[in-house]
Amino acid sequence: MGRDIQDILCFRQDISPFLVHLTRKKDSISAGSILKKIIQESKLIAGDLPISDARLFLSDETDKRRYCRAISLTETPLNEIHCLTEIWGRIVELEPYGLVFLKERLQKIGVSPVLYFNNEQDDKASVITSLCKLAEIDPSSAEKILPLISSFGKKLISTGRVDFLWEREWRYPSILGDLAFSLADIFIGICPHEEIDDFEAEFSSIRFVDCRRNMKWYAAKLVQARRDRDLKCSVV
Repeated sequence: MGRDIQDILCFRQDISPFLVHLTRKKDSISAGSILKKIIQESKLIAGDLPISDARLFLSDETDKRRYCRAISLTETPLNEIHCLTEIWGRIVELEPYGLVFLKERLQKIGVSPVLYFNNEQDDKASVITSLCKLAEIDPSSAEKILPLISSFGKKLISTGRVDFLWEREWRYPSILGDLAFSLADIFIGICPHEEIDDFEAEFSSIRFVDCRRNMKWYAAKLVQARRDRDLKCSVV
């Protein structure tokens, strides 16, 4: 006997109902301080650098910041978030500070999965080049589509390989502005275990966990957060 698809998805542990945004140190400002600023201002802001692979094919005369910047989040399940903070030598070294958002709510705001192009056969450069022509033909559409482009397999314009498919990244194009959110959009906060008391004292409406510990450590807290948000999915 079959079951309703929503009943099945609620217990698929490989499918996360959340989107996570982690912070990192910037200049002399710590990752923790940046997280506090994000919560205080209730918004995420796109970084200064173009991150879309479309930047590799847009002409020098084209405003790459306009078409290639975005706010990044990940669909990585709660128990695996720690992996994003443990990779040595990355250009973007994420730290265990951040916010876990309800995916369904951010989808409605305009956050979308990254468009991953498989370049294993070294045949996607021309495809992305064609998409980049949207910047000349239909700029308003290009602003929404080009920031979502990424690739894996052979590098598009040099030798070697690249594969960030495992990050399960979602993006919010910078042309849409800052990503403003409310407390109702947040499931839980992330910070080191020894800082949880301080964060929860300052932001009493948000519960915090340490993503580097097994989530079962915080089972009671996660279950209560699920009840607060009236979620049907399993969270531990």
